[in-house]
Order: sequence, then structure tokens, then C-alpha cells
Amino acid sequence: MDNPKTKAKLETARLNMKIVVALSDLSASEISTRAGLSVNVLGKYMRGETMISFANMQAVCDVLDVPLALLTAERQITPARIRLTKKLMSLSDDQLVEFAEREARAE
Repeated sequence: MDNPKTKAKLETARLNMKIVVALSDLSASEISTRAGLSVNVLGKYMRGETMISFANMQAVCDVLDVPLALLTAERQITPARIRLTKKLMSLSDDQLVEFAEREARAE
């Protein structure tokens, strides 16, 4: 992987996964098992020993109830970012448009 931008996104995802796991009440082994993965998959990924497939990453995010898009966001993941993203994802398209318009007027 020679592309620096891709490499940086992958490292951000790894760091954010560590944070999400640390914020959860589950161990990496428990999360792996609940996601239907081998018990060590997530731990090895977080230590940088291996990569994880998109499907497995999605399965882990489903267990943790965290949108996959947050893992590759350029900013470090926080509990507030998780809550905000979940709230935005729960809005209908019409509600999202209304919210965006209100925010634009507030600026």
C-alpha cells in the first residue's frame, strides 16, 4: 500500500476502533465472537498485526452499534461524535434537510 492517503485512513480506522472498543463494555475477544469472527481477529487488527475485511469491520461496528463511517473520519472518534452520528442517521431525509437549513440560517 503505497498511497499515503489510504494508509493514513487505515491507521485512523485502527485508532478509532481501539477507542470504540475501549468505550464499550466488551473485550475485543467478546466483540469478535459476537461479530461471528475468530476470537483473536479484532485484537490482532487493533495491534496492527493484520488487516480486517470490510465485511468483518461492518460486523464489529454492528456489535458496537457504531456507524462504520465514523471509523475512517479524519477526526478522532469520541462519545459525542458517536451520539451525534447516530442521531443524524435516525433522521428522515426531510428532517435532515430541515436541520441543515436551520443550521445554515444560524451561521
